[in-house]
Amino acid sequence: MKTSFRKALYQHYITPPEQVFPRFRLGAMIFFWGLILIYGGSQLLSPSLAQELVILLALVLLGIGFLMALMAQVRMLIGRILRFVTS
Repeated sequence: MKTSFRKALYQHYITPPEQVFPRFRLGAMIFFWGLILIYGGSQLLSPSLAQELVILLALVLLGIGFLMALMAQVRMLIGRILRFVTS
């Protein structure tokens, strides 16, 4: 049981960066769309419930994009370290 989990975890992190980078790119794009929505909502909408809902949606997008990009970056970093140590 332990060895199969370790093997699966090793395979997860040893994935080539070319396969992980699209997830990082998607996370970064979602993050920046969230930033654009925050700026647009605060500049173009008058203070109202609609503005608050747009900002809330933007913050959710911002958080999701940040977490996606961060997890992909950590996965690529651990993969680089594993490839360096095992080679």
